[in-house]
Amino acid sequence: MLKIGSHENTLNNTLLEVSVSKKVLRLLPKIVFLAAVMGIAAGSGFLAGQHWKPQINSKNPEQLAQLPDHATPLKPGPWGNLESLPICIEPPEEYLSIQNYENADRRWRFPGMLPDQVSAVFTEEDLTGEQQAQLLDRSKWRQANGEIIVAPSNELVLSLSQHARKRIYGVLSGTLGNLVRSLRCSFPADRFDAIFAESGLSSETIALVKKLSFPHGRLVFFCDAPLALDLLSDYEEKVRLIKTLTRKETLLLKLHVMPDSDINALQTYWTKASWGKDVKPMLESLGKVPGGARLSLVHLLPPIPTECLYTYPFPSTKLEDLHKDCHWTAFNFFRDTPDNRFTDPTVVQETIRNDYYPVISDPRYGDIVMLATEKGAIIHSSVYIADNIVYTKNSGEYINPFLLMTIPDMIDTFEAFIPESEHLKVLVYRSKYY
Repeated sequence: MLKIGSHENTLNNTLLEVSVSKKVLRLLPKIVFLAAVMGIAAGSGFLAGQHWKPQINSKNPEQLAQLPDHATPLKPGPWGNLESLPICIEPPEEYLSIQNYENADRRWRFPGMLPDQVSAVFTEEDLTGEQQAQLLDRSKWRQANGEIIVAPSNELVLSLSQHARKRIYGVLSGTLGNLVRSLRCSFPADRFDAIFAESGLSSETIALVKKLSFPHGRLVFFCDAPLALDLLSDYEEKVRLIKTLTRKETLLLKLHVMPDSDINALQTYWTKASWGKDVKPMLESLGKVPGGARLSLVHLLPPIPTECLYTYPFPSTKLEDLHKDCHWTAFNFFRDTPDNRFTDPTVVQETIRNDYYPVISDPRYGDIVMLATEKGAIIHSSVYIADNIVYTKNSGEYINPFLLMTIPDMIDTFEAFIPESEHLKVLVYRSKYY
């Protein structure tokens, strides 16, 4: 770790002057009948829970162009009129191995602990007598290489109460080698139900995930994917579960340039470190479109993040590739070719001290946004984009993509790695040269 100091239906009651002829009057009963039939049909649809929607021909470009994309405007700022659309992305299926999950070593490892210390973990009141008897049976323990290994049955793990699971897994996650640490998934507690409601998983599978989950501050932890897979018989359901556990929430951003937009101000904000010679001509062109036009954020970013955003890196056996993490991602943001020295934490620390300074004002595009523990250890780096949104890669693993996320969501992601009683600090640094 690095050590550094310190987002009616106004009914237009238009008065229609209608001259009703005798012919119209003769048609009136038919009109009333038609209206009644239509009203019954519409009412039936409403009562059935089906709101009437206009039929859109997916092969009609004109109709498709009129469909809204449900993007929401961000707060106004020097970045201009940005619009955000939340999406989820999943790793490629060739990155997902059901067998690797099912065959993983699920035994509980207690390195550096004495037998009595391990027994103390299993003598709390949140375990039933039967559970304690199974876990305290030292004849089934294995001691090797300075660690005690316990192999609980699937039935026992499934039967744990939420409190007992949280407590025991809290001990296990404190050391390397335990599956509950390496396969732990975290979800925002206030979005947990919505995430799984959109997963395509059966209600039984969702209930199983909930049973095996437990709270951690503002998050919900799930650490028992191998056990859940054991209890599922349908292979496609297993794939859906792993996809749900590994998908990431991110954002699509678009800049809405209007004829009255301040092009010079936009250019000043979005051009940094010599990147942006083509930005102003593009913005000026969009400003000339009647009603303005929207531009994807990727057209404003430097080459490396433009190429990487929303993608997953290839798996690699090269040691340096395994360290292309958040720091490598952040400090290569404005470079034309990546500098692999930023896989070294020492180089990152020296770069911050020599080439950056702490930001006291509001952050701006290109600033480095870091997360630090209460003791000052830096655990994450990202790049500020606009309105509390950052560009980030949340680990060096190939299963984590390059993405955009809000700073609060990023904090939630990394508070999963610190004690529940602690919180992370946000530190912002700016380059001395741009």
